[in-house]
Amino acid sequence: MTRCSMGWRTIFDAELSRIAPELIVALDASAFDATRTALPDTAIQLCPPGTPTTAPAQLAVVMAALEDLDATEARTLLSRARDFIAPCIVVIAVPHCALDRQAFLAMGYDTLGHDDIEDVTIYRHDLATYKPVPDWLNARYWAHPERWKA
Repeated sequence: MTRCSMGWRTIFDAELSRIAPELIVALDASAFDATRTALPDTAIQLCPPGTPTTAPAQLAVVMAALEDLDATEARTLLSRARDFIAPCIVVIAVPHCALDRQAFLAMGYDTLGHDDIEDVTIYRHDLATYKPVPDWLNARYWAHPERWKA
């Protein structure tokens, strides 16, 4: 895990700049404010949990939405966001988050960094990089019909 003295906002801003999404869905007001500060010219839709989105987004951002949930509800929220809202999710995990580092890693999230001063950790889940294609899963290792005996 990257320990960062420059602050979680710097890590967050750098990740949003790297992704450069056309549409972002914020799942709570805190995530909306942080995203609006980082990318003021990008389309951001506030979509509290349980509210349908108007269009699929490239990125979902979560911050305070996890604070009042237990671990099962938090996992469900993040899974639904991944399945129905955006293939890439950035979570700004505050100290009162129901999920710990091991829970995020178990769900396939990468740790982008941790701000020791504010005790905030940034996690990212991206379906495009979630699981690399293994070497054995290519045509080179498939059956060769020409070698079969009739």
